[in-house]
Amino acid sequence: MAPAQSGGPESGAVETLRRHGVPASAGSLPVLRDELDEWARSAGLGDSLAGALALATYEAMANAVEHAYGGTPGPLDVEAAFLDHGVEVTVTDHGAWRSPHDSGQERKRGLPLIHRLADEAVVSAGENGTRVRMRWEVARQPLDGDLSAADAPG
Repeated sequence: MAPAQSGGPESGAVETLRRHGVPASAGSLPVLRDELDEWARSAGLGDSLAGALALATYEAMANAVEHAYGGTPGPLDVEAAFLDHGVEVTVTDHGAWRSPHDSGQERKRGLPLIHRLADEAVVSAGENGTRVRMRWEVARQPLDGDLSAADAPG
């Protein structure tokens, strides 16, 4: 699990990243990973957290490519948003889970990696696809004069 990190937006001004209907193909994943990395860095997240977000999201997307559609591109949705002192990234496919043809030890590393990189990761699979929701705690940087009740002298 990644440690809580400081950084992030100083206000709620960071827009949610939404990409719906992206083809779940190996060729589209690096572009989407890089876009998420750029989004995280532009929001003020540090290199370590931005890298963890990008890598964990890439692994979730790669699982969708391999398991949801069996190598045939289908739709993939990715959303990233700041919510309640954290950042949340959700990867959703609309396929049906397929076990990999090769079950060797070099496989089955994606989900454990996602769980190590994120503070929280929940995988929900059903008839209408699989959703991987990942969350990282991010300490909000207060603006000058912006003291929450928890920070106010008592």
